[in-house]
Amino acid sequence: MVTKLLNMVEEISSCPAPAGWSAACKWALALLLVGLAACSGGGPPEAPELARVDEKSITLQDFLSRAAFMGLGNDPAILTPELRKAVLHDLVRRELVLAEGARRGIELNEQELARQEQDVRRGLSDEDFKKTLAGHGINYNQWRREMGREGLMEKILNLVVLPRVRISPEDVQQYYQQHQDEYRRPEQILAQHALLPNRKLAQKLVDRVAAGQDMGQAAAELGAPLAEGERPAWLSRGHMPPVLENKVFGLKSGQLAGPLPSPYGFHVVRVMGKRPATMLTLEQASSRIRRELATQRQEDLAAAWLEEMLSKATVWYHTQFIDTGRLEQAGSN
Repeated sequence: MVTKLLNMVEEISSCPAPAGWSAACKWALALLLVGLAACSGGGPPEAPELARVDEKSITLQDFLSRAAFMGLGNDPAILTPELRKAVLHDLVRRELVLAEGARRGIELNEQELARQEQDVRRGLSDEDFKKTLAGHGINYNQWRREMGREGLMEKILNLVVLPRVRISPEDVQQYYQQHQDEYRRPEQILAQHALLPNRKLAQKLVDRVAAGQDMGQAAAELGAPLAEGERPAWLSRGHMPPVLENKVFGLKSGQLAGPLPSPYGFHVVRVMGKRPATMLTLEQASSRIRRELATQRQEDLAAAWLEEMLSKATVWYHTQFIDTGRLEQAGSN
């Protein structure tokens, strides 16, 4: 570097000077230009590199954004080596998928990104959402960038892998035969259920419903909205204390029970329908089985595709960072 700078000085000083310029002026100009070049360093300093996949660098900032997006905070030192390696490995796989997506011309448009954000935010205001993100150590711009990359990766995997998924009628039948216990529907009741803090309020609710008032309206007026909202829900055994459950499942359709004490308060339950335990037929279960098999096959194919790309890629990891969470020295894997 020193030799290169001296050569620059010599080259500039040997050029013809404008009229009236002294040799000292030429030397001053040469030294000024060289000094500027040395200070610039050819551009901004590079971010610390934690991994590399082919020609793509994965930096400390990439790691911090990804870890925060995954809910792991933004301090690598508090993570275990296994978690640090997992985050870097996730970033390596993502870069491979994004590179393949770019090669195929697959992009995520603004409308798709906006839909993703809306699904995640679930009506939270800008202020509340940003506070939530800050609590996880990530700002809104970082989060949206990570979400966009995540959405694009999912889109690429769907477009590349999903067309390869094939589910035959024989696959469905075999799965059904091997997992019949999953398609046994237990005895169920269709019920409205309210939980009140004391017996007096529970009895008021029973009296109002018995007199013909809508149970949802009556419960809301007493400050105890129905557990499932306005719509009744099908319930199986295992969701209530056994004593309460036996009482409720012994009711006939249309009957009301309460107040029923439990450690949680006093319950009022109205049974609106019943259906016995039954076994779903292959025809009834086939659409559910197809969805389950398709999801499983897609995950298996995606994992195999990623492993294939990894086997062809050149990957390097900063092993000391993985081991310690610090960057004093570089290592390789």
